[in-house]
Amino acid sequence: MTPEHDSFGRPKAWLLHVGGWVAYGLVSALGALPYRRAYPVLLYFAGTTAAAFLASFVMLALCRRLAAGRLPWPRAMTVIVACSYVLGVVCSVSGAALEAAAGHVGPEASHWRAVALVGFANAFSPAIMLVAWSAIYGAAQHWREARLRERELLLAESLAREAELKALRYQITPHFLFNTLNGISTLVGEGDARSARRMIALLANFLRATLEPARQGDVTLAQELAQVQQYVEIEQIRLGRRLVVSIHCDPEARNALVPHLLLQPLVENAVRHGIAPSPEGGTLSLSVCRRDGIVEIAVRNSLSELPAQSPSAGGLGLANTAARLAARYRDAYRFSASGDTRKGWLATMEIPHQTATELAT
Repeated sequence: MTPEHDSFGRPKAWLLHVGGWVAYGLVSALGALPYRRAYPVLLYFAGTTAAAFLASFVMLALCRRLAAGRLPWPRAMTVIVACSYVLGVVCSVSGAALEAAAGHVGPEASHWRAVALVGFANAFSPAIMLVAWSAIYGAAQHWREARLRERELLLAESLAREAELKALRYQITPHFLFNTLNGISTLVGEGDARSARRMIALLANFLRATLEPARQGDVTLAQELAQVQQYVEIEQIRLGRRLVVSIHCDPEARNALVPHLLLQPLVENAVRHGIAPSPEGGTLSLSVCRRDGIVEIAVRNSLSELPAQSPSAGGLGLANTAARLAARYRDAYRFSASGDTRKGWLATMEIPHQTATELAT
């Protein structure tokens, strides 16, 4: 048992240790009440209890040594029982010696040989207490080690999930940046410098919010939708009237936490691979609602005619979203993306409604 894993040095452990031996002494003292001459018996029990309290520190050192040596529990218990009995003899002899030193024994017990005999005869009680104390100490340390290992495993799992989420999230920004720069290049090639400058300004604002350190983890749906709105404004500069946007979010769901940039790849997928290739454009719909502790999110594009390449075929956006949901929520989510019957594309997901207050508690 290493010192950092040993809880005996804590004030609460010390209080329990001292309180336990005081209780043992009081219970032993009650056993002296039936005797006509109770005072000598009280002296014996007082000496035995004080010696047993000191002997518990010897057992503490022994238990730590056995734990550090990783002995098999049968051998460890054999050593503990043997040492407890030896110390029990010492404790009992100490009590008898105190009684003899006070002169409260008969002539037949006045010799130290008789005192030693009394010590051996009455060693069972303190020995049992030392064995019980060692067992309680060992059980408490085993429980604390188990809790510590559990916390270490949870921390390792949490760090691994966080690293996985960050790695997946870092795939999004370069992908979006590449597509947006292509759009700016197209506007410059068409001679629309004003729109190109406006898109560059919006892109700068979007990247500033995207790369903000505070937004590396979860954000509220209200913040996520604000990010989506910034992206939509960039696309509306390029597509103009061909892109119609409808965004609805239940007020009860706006404080729910989601991984940052969870919705942007889906919106980008619906626009880039659905609405943008269509000659007549289409409508982008994003709806968020809360039902029975679940947040339901739907991203849809409605087109006048279905483009040659459907966004439901796959790609980085869908794969990234599915991987992030699996890493963040394990099995507590649903996600699907498929062609819609209204000549478009539909992506839906269901995630637990979690707020910052709920996660803090």
